[in-house]
Amino acid sequence: MHHALIIDDNMVISRAIQSRLEALGFVSFDLAWTQQQALAAAERHWPDLIVIGDDIETGCAVEAARRITDRHAVPVLMVTGDYGRARARLEKEEALVGPFLLNEIEAAVELANTR
Repeated sequence: MHHALIIDDNMVISRAIQSRLEALGFVSFDLAWTQQQALAAAERHWPDLIVIGDDIETGCAVEAARRITDRHAVPVLMVTGDYGRARARLEKEEALVGPFLLNEIEAAVELANTR
């Protein structure tokens, strides 16, 4: 994996995720803070990994990830500071991995790669 799409409206969190992923060998990134930006970014450069955070400005990060992965299987991680809230956003049959806390991202990427 080399390219990650990070969908979150908090730039500090997005950059922290990016830094963790760089340490894991990712070399390029798209950062999106709306659903439409995420979809457009995936069209421009197909991601090898999608990471979604707690919130985006407009739209839904989970829906953006679903629409992207409907076209091609891509591992999706949810990184969150509020596990209960994030879990409530996901359906029981949801195929997304997570949610994960930021300090668990290395293990989450490893898990996503085995699915």
